Amino acid sequence: MKQVTDTVTQNNPVLELSRQGHALFKARRFEEARKAFEEALAIDPANAYVLTGMGDVLRQQNKYSGAAEYYRRVLEFDPFNIYSLLGLGDALRGGQHYQEAIVFWKMYLQQHQSKNIFVLTRIADSYKRLSDYDNALAYYQDAFAVQPDDRYVLLGLADLYKTQGLDLQAIEHYEKALAGGVTSVSVLTIAGSLHLKCNNYETARNYYEKALELEPHNNHALHGLASYYRKIHNYQRAAELWEHILEKDTGTLNLLARLGDPYRSLGQLGAAERTYKMSLERGYDKFALVGMMKLHCLLGRLQDACDCYAEMLCNEGNDTRFFVEAGLLLIHRGSRGLALEFYHYVQQLQKNSAEACQIIDACILQLDEPPAARNLNR
Repeated sequence: MKQVTDTVTQNNPVLELSRQGHALFKARRFEEARKAFEEALAIDPANAYVLTGMGDVLRQQNKYSGAAEYYRRVLEFDPFNIYSLLGLGDALRGGQHYQEAIVFWKMYLQQHQSKNIFVLTRIADSYKRLSDYDNALAYYQDAFAVQPDDRYVLLGLADLYKTQGLDLQAIEHYEKALAGGVTSVSVLTIAGSLHLKCNNYETARNYYEKALELEPHNNHALHGLASYYRKIHNYQRAAELWEHILEKDTGTLNLLARLGDPYRSLGQLGAAERTYKMSLERGYDKFALVGMMKLHCLLGRLQDACDCYAEMLCNEGNDTRFFVEAGLLLIHRGSRGLALEFYHYVQQLQKNSAEACQIIDACILQLDEPPAARNLNR
């Protein structure tokens, strides 16, 4: 039998070159595989098996438009070739042509006459990329019905729910994926962040610590764990973790702003000012600017606090929260007069905001009351 096969191969060089090309492709020797397929196509330009092989090679080399051309050549004479339908969908996805990719994957499913979980997930992922969440959910659910423990389906559903702000559903599916063996640090940190957002502090801490067991210097996990400690008012530990990130990283604006807050809460005002300045030197950041404003209030620097507030309001357009917090800091340091000046300043800036004016008026009225009246109102 082997002798017959060898004779057939010798008489059919295209078959031999095709076999070589596919073997090299499986071995990930893509450039050599490409040369073998090119030789075969020079002999037989319409060989579907070779054309598809060439498309697969180019797709693996991220040459998506070139790969798509080879798959399309097959479909010109074999419109229902399932390998080229699948490959063309994948090549179009690689080129971010998600809507067109979906068309060919759906044709693949029609020809395959079965629920292929991998193609269903591809379609769902692409609909999600297109922000077509209803269709994405429908295809994820189809895939889930075929294989409810598939990690890619579970993660796809989890990401979809997270994108839509459905945190509890997202948590449920991330945790199913983790229970099924997913060990991704990014999934652990996402689960931690969602639990932190839902005020499940200790569960969040557990996920961040699991992530750090796998990658001790992972910035996302360190940042999440620092946020956990800030939430439970352990400002010293939060600051230590954020400083640990800065040992090997320049840090983001958000990180620097957050680092300043625990230093301010700990009374380490010099360290707080240093980090706020580092953040603001890189560009505008609302929370760094608000942090600096609060710091100026703690130090009784009224003009600097007013300047920070004006800049923040100019960028944000409106505020009904931060001016109250700043005024309370001035009051708590015993500077009721400065607090009143600050509120009058804000009143002028916010004179066109009925909501803000109502709040400011109440703050000023309370400060203007004589001490006896204030005690009586308590």
